[in-house]
Amino acid sequence: MTIDTHTPHVEPAWAEAFLVELRLRGVEGRRIGAALAEVEAHCAESGETAQQAFGDPTAYAVELAPDGTVSLDWRGELVPSVLGLSGMMLTLGAVGASRAGTQVELTTGLVLVVALAVLGTTLVVRYADRVLRAVVRHRWLAVVGALAPIGLFVAILLLGRQTLVALPPAGTLVVGVVFLAASTAMALRIADPADPVVGPAEAGGAGTMAEDAVSRGLQRLTPWLFPVLTAVMALPLLLIQR
Repeated sequence: MTIDTHTPHVEPAWAEAFLVELRLRGVEGRRIGAALAEVEAHCAESGETAQQAFGDPTAYAVELAPDGTVSLDWRGELVPSVLGLSGMMLTLGAVGASRAGTQVELTTGLVLVVALAVLGTTLVVRYADRVLRAVVRHRWLAVVGALAPIGLFVAILLLGRQTLVALPPAGTLVVGVVFLAASTAMALRIADPADPVVGPAEAGGAGTMAEDAVSRGLQRLTPWLFPVLTAVMALPLLLIQR
């Protein structure tokens, strides 16, 4: 999905890469909107493309904000993610075991999957700026990054079936729900304040990033991601294992 910045004379890919780089460098929304409006005005008047007039969008963004860096509290971002992931897996395991009338079995495969998921989450959060830049330049990385772990995790779960410990479903469910609640509470507390990309009033809307209902909905949903995913994934377990 392309970001619409109301800059029809600027290549969409250029505008998106420019916007993302400025965001990653901590530039506030109104400054980004003003910069995009200036690029749009120049391209509309001169007939040049943004690439021809301003060069590489990332390099131009660095030129505009040479000292701009975002100090990411990656540890603070990591804790709710790990809690949410752990809570989701514990809750799903408890629901499945309860419906089947068995104990929650922690297998070697499940432990390894959790460890790899935590490691992957740590790396993504720690190097979020590099990940975003790579995805903007190469969209296929987002698809590979989403699908490859799923295949790997399924293979590990199928191969690692040795039970390490069996836990009671009720207690496991309580722990899982507590983890999910703690994850959501922390995510809500550290949620970024709104800082929309808005162009100058005299630019007639140029440089203002359009936010549709889907984008706004996803932004509000983000802190609730793990509980929602848990509920969606638990539904088949409740329906199938009767």
